[in-house]
Amino acid sequence: MRARRVRLLFVNANRSQSFGGVERWMIDAASGLAARGHAAALLGRPGTPWLEAAARAGVRVRPDIRGAWAQRVLRVGAAMRAEQADVVIVKGKKAARMAAFGRVTGARGRVVFFLGATHELERARWVDRFTWRAVDAGIVVAHGAARWYAAEGFGPPEKMHVLWKGVQLARFARARAEAARKRAELGLGPDELAVGTVGRLAWQKGIDDLLEAVRRVRPGLPRARFFVVGGGRDAEAVAAAATAPELGGAVTLLGPRDDVPELLAAMDVVVQSSRREAMAQTTLEAMAVGRPVVSTTTVGADEAIEDGVSGLLVPVGDAAALADGILALARDPARRAALGDAPRHVAAAKVLATDAALANAADNVQNHGGMGFTWEADAHLHLKRAWLLEHALGTRVAHLDALAAPWRAE
Repeated sequence: MRARRVRLLFVNANRSQSFGGVERWMIDAASGLAARGHAAALLGRPGTPWLEAAARAGVRVRPDIRGAWAQRVLRVGAAMRAEQADVVIVKGKKAARMAAFGRVTGARGRVVFFLGATHELERARWVDRFTWRAVDAGIVVAHGAARWYAAEGFGPPEKMHVLWKGVQLARFARARAEAARKRAELGLGPDELAVGTVGRLAWQKGIDDLLEAVRRVRPGLPRARFFVVGGGRDAEAVAAAATAPELGGAVTLLGPRDDVPELLAAMDVVVQSSRREAMAQTTLEAMAVGRPVVSTTTVGADEAIEDGVSGLLVPVGDAAALADGILALARDPARRAALGDAPRHVAAAKVLATDAALANAADNVQNHGGMGFTWEADAHLHLKRAWLLEHALGTRVAHLDALAAPWRAE
């Protein structure tokens, strides 16, 4: 039986000149849901890069969040009523309270708070406790994040739903074919090792730890080059640090880019150096192009990476361990290839995700009964489903083999 058509409104007041994984998640989710016949729109501030990127992706946008605070509150409520949204997914505490107020003024639908990391709500703040009571449900992107919020008193557990981030595999598969061209564009020689990271230039991303790791590995990797993709409030400080004499000009800042899949494909090693994160988007995107990842053990990292099998995990804030991980992969091309290709269960998940999308498999539907609506998951979220299969029904490998076999046989 076909799921009923759901009307969704994604609300995000981001006004930065750079945007990250949450915004990309909203764009991808809205695009995928619209492709399946649901009504999805993004509500944000006019002229912001993330909303412009959504429009370029073919997603319907409403650049209506503007004016003084009271005007923004009223405009969010007006958009909710105009869209007749069944579900309103919001990023940020202020946006969550605006949406809750919008429902009081006559808008219908359930308000769902997207929490992209830990510490977005803290028990000691009364306004955070009020915000949580005002929304109907929460979405986090890792089971570790759900446990963190439960320990902080943001329950009951069934109010919080884990929905892993994902990537559109088809685009990243195409990017692999562009790797050589992109390396040439970056001026990389055939004997040069490329190490890269992607993310906002902010404290929580640990870019200073990455630069310290670069300083440590340079004597042993004189032919290595390091690339940082992204922008943010600390861009000037990062630019100054990257020119330090002891780094020898090995670090190149590429700024915000639209060709992230191709850039990741051009790397030999991808590094995720964050101090605070939940299921880093860069990790998933690097895996999608078959590149090995050295990641800090932030929340959700161990849900995406099996240490030593599908990547390397190092302690948060440990520049020496980060350097050791980079060196280990730099000196062992065979291991880089093995970690990039990932273990059998990740490969099976990718086969299932791509082929199930082509076949429009019925099990693309993920029901969240506690939220009171049907969420039709995009195919790029099948890595989450692989985890659910293992924990609920048996081993990941056995089930993925069984599910993927009909498509592999064709």
